[in-house]
Amino acid sequence: MLVDSGKLGSSLYCDHCGATAEQVHVWWKDGRNDDGLGFSQVFAECPNCHAELLHKDAYGEIGSAEDALRILQS
Repeated sequence: MLVDSGKLGSSLYCDHCGATAEQVHVWWKDGRNDDGLGFSQVFAECPNCHAELLHKDAYGEIGSAEDALRILQS
């Protein structure tokens, strides 16, 4: 999902391609650990070169794009 990087608090600079990303591609994956606890990983990528700009881990599953953005903002 492509979102305005202002929703994350500021524009993100991409070290890989040298661009300041006004928009970022946000995606996530979630699942369960061996002990049954839910986990999530949320990523923000440069829309130009797809380099990872931001990565956050969290407990629990993500139910919506708003949940993913809240995790990246924390």
